[in-house]
Amino acid sequence: MTTATILSPATLVGLRDRVLADAGEADVPAVEALATLADTEISALYYGYAKAVADDVPRRALHDRAMTYAHGAADDLGAITAQVCAQVRAELAAALR
Repeated sequence: MTTATILSPATLVGLRDRVLADAGEADVPAVEALATLADTEISALYYGYAKAVADDVPRRALHDRAMTYAHGAADDLGAITAQVCAQVRAELAAALR
């Protein structure tokens, strides 16, 4: 049985690009950079990128808008369950391989 993906292609690309940038800055493999992110960070990033993509933000502004949304997401993160966070992490890890 396969699990349906929850990330839209644009959200996945945004998240992947963010992790790749973080990995480059830290000079570590991308999968290692992803592993160091706490669930709350994954949830905030997921929220930020999903909201920015839903707002149809142009790609050149996507990362800045997503980070703005992620930083202001504290009140909305309760809706992101541990299962959703785990699936986001798994989809993102697969995209980084």
